[in-house]
Amino acid sequence: LTMNKGERNLIKPNNDAFVELDYNAAEVRTLLALSQKTQPSGDIHNWVNNNAFDGALTREESKIKLFSWLYNFSSSDIALSKIFSREIFRDFYVSDKNLLKTPYGREIAVEERKAQNYLLQSTTSDIVVEQAYSVMKFLQKTNSSLAFTLHDSIILDFSKKDVNMLKEIISLFESTRFGRFKSSCRVGSNFGNMKEFKL
Repeated sequence: LTMNKGERNLIKPNNDAFVELDYNAAEVRTLLALSQKTQPSGDIHNWVNNNAFDGALTREESKIKLFSWLYNFSSSDIALSKIFSREIFRDFYVSDKNLLKTPYGREIAVEERKAQNYLLQSTTSDIVVEQAYSVMKFLQKTNSSLAFTLHDSIILDFSKKDVNMLKEIISLFESTRFGRFKSSCRVGSNFGNMKEFKL
């Protein structure tokens, strides 16, 4: 996470390429899942722009407004409040103990004003690790392997012999215990040179 982007060119696969699978707006998808709402099949930030702001903003403007509102309880936005709950953490929070109990069984001591942030980040991290493990087990019968994880993504050390399995691997990564989390795919000969890849 702290590596200079230029130095990422030095990270090279043992096989033919790196393949990165990255969840689209993972923490927002986690919020929707914990709120028991249906996951949009497309890009979350475009969906928010269309459903909260009638398409009046750019994708980036919509993204900034959403995160500024979501993690700042003093911020107010009626349109976003109709779609998302900043109070979902209360389903997992023991206020008299300042203790958050995540869906994965983690217990985190945290003050109330930070509980939503901790809930979403911790749960999202566990989703990524859980799905990475599923993909890693699947890859045991292939020439490819799981290289590493990075925030909301997994990076595969990929062999071109396994390209016919890529759709199945993506589907496995996206099929979380909370429903389908859309992801994007990027491919590169080194980690500093990754390009979007669509099947």
